[in-house]
Amino acid sequence: MIFDGAIDAHVHLWDPARGDDILILRKEPWIGPLGQVEALRTHLSECGAAGAVLVQSAPDAGHSDWLRAAARGVGVPLGLVGWIEPGSPEADRRIAALIEDPWVCGVRLMLNRMDTPEALLDRAALEDLSQLAAAGLALECLAPPECLADVAALARALPEAQIVVDHCGLPPVPPASLAPWQHGIEDLAGLPNVSMKFSGLMEPFGPEAHLSQVEDRAAACLDLFGPGRLMAASNHPVCAMAGGTARWADSLERIMGRAGLDMTDRAALLRGTALRVFGRLTDILAGEGETICTS
Repeated sequence: MIFDGAIDAHVHLWDPARGDDILILRKEPWIGPLGQVEALRTHLSECGAAGAVLVQSAPDAGHSDWLRAAARGVGVPLGLVGWIEPGSPEADRRIAALIEDPWVCGVRLMLNRMDTPEALLDRAALEDLSQLAAAGLALECLAPPECLADVAALARALPEAQIVVDHCGLPPVPPASLAPWQHGIEDLAGLPNVSMKFSGLMEPFGPEAHLSQVEDRAAACLDLFGPGRLMAASNHPVCAMAGGTARWADSLERIMGRAGLDMTDRAALLRGTALRVFGRLTDILAGEGETICTS
């Protein structure tokens, strides 16, 4: 499989019994059991990944803290992407805890769940995010097309930060609705501190999804960002909506083949970009991230 020896740059872990506010489980509750510890362990073993980036799923501190603790039981090197609310009264304490945790390599900003995404540009929020960036944590953004301009504004306000766009910017299914997404990713591609997770393209098309439905979108992302700013990811277990990891891995292999990527480009997309953008991953994969208690 294409992920053999790679870094799977986007996986999830949750416990449905906790009742965390995870949007995908509201819409697709059958996915719940697929996101538990044993299922994640099996996924990483079967795809042969050398490591992964484990990303929070609910916009709250409780889920983020649980994730940091639960990750220690997976038995695979994992970089963690946690959560804070920038500019909030609790932000300083939570930032300190995330920076202290050697497994944490980023923070996720769920613009799709924010009433006012533009509030990320408030002074207090920018100060908090700048502190995270200075500590080497990437700022990962889950942003639908209507919020991509907010991501671009954030990237311009914090040129020292590594900004990561989730799931190719979430292009909509209807081809007639793609123009705002195309404009948004073109703007982001012009910002050198922005990278993108090469994932999430097939899920909106359902269990019968196939490469022909997403090939043009994938090609646009590859042309704009290049392998040095894209990182391959499975989106486990959400990828089950579109036939699972194996189908996306096969599609990704064909996308890279048709693009004529050489070994250097393939290495960047499958491993190098993730290591560069999530700077702490190198130490995590080397086993230098010690187990500590969450706070």
